[in-house]
Amino acid sequence: MKIRRAIIGSCLLCALLASLFAVQGASAAGTTGYTCVKGKGELRGEHCLTSGTAPAEYGHVAVPVNTTTEGTVTNETTSGVKDSGKLKATIAGVAITLTATGANGSGWGTNAEEGGEMFAHGEGTTTFTGVTATGSCKVFTDSGAGKGEEGVIHTEPLKATSKGQGDSGKLEPKEGTVFARFILEGCVNSGINGTYTVTGSIKPTTLEGSTVSYTHANTTEQNTLRLNGTIKAGVEIATTGRGRANASEAYTPGGATT
Repeated sequence: MKIRRAIIGSCLLCALLASLFAVQGASAAGTTGYTCVKGKGELRGEHCLTSGTAPAEYGHVAVPVNTTTEGTVTNETTSGVKDSGKLKATIAGVAITLTATGANGSGWGTNAEEGGEMFAHGEGTTTFTGVTATGSCKVFTDSGAGKGEEGVIHTEPLKATSKGQGDSGKLEPKEGTVFARFILEGCVNSGINGTYTVTGSIKPTTLEGSTVSYTHANTTEQNTLRLNGTIKAGVEIATTGRGRANASEAYTPGGATT
């Protein structure tokens, strides 16, 4: 079984539908979503890993076409470690990093087929907590109506799709161009203080089981994420996603395979 390391996922300011969508053999070319369940005897552990010491008792079950799946994403990896998310950019000639200790997203995903292409689509939002910044900057929520909570950033409604994306996926705002907004205050370099809008789109870097990872180098190279329209930015984070058919069921991790 070949693992294809390309999946719709998450980043510091756009985590939501990771691991709901995966490359899966189907009657039509494209991408479908699935969950990881016990009893298939193919992969290791509840996160459907291809390596490790856990018994090979798990496997993938595709989500039926046009069936909505609820999804959650956190920055807790398959090993139980919380991976700090980072947003990096150079503002007014000064390199700055925002770091979030918590990431919790919720949304929904579904598989669909159109014009012979199987694809996955989903929508949701994410909240980042414990957000700090270098240079003694304080970080605040910006709802568009002024300064809010310190150390918290909420995304705008986002959408993820694999339609027309080949083996990968694209994550972007549901409407318009804004992922999220935040405010920096109290920076040692006063030229960094101000309100920032994150815009653009993002694609994932790697996948291991149900954990999706982004690296700063790769996301910066994509050249699709901006602060205030002109400042090039990159992200760094690993998140793990889970899905379920309805509220009466427990969440089940997902992953990617061909």
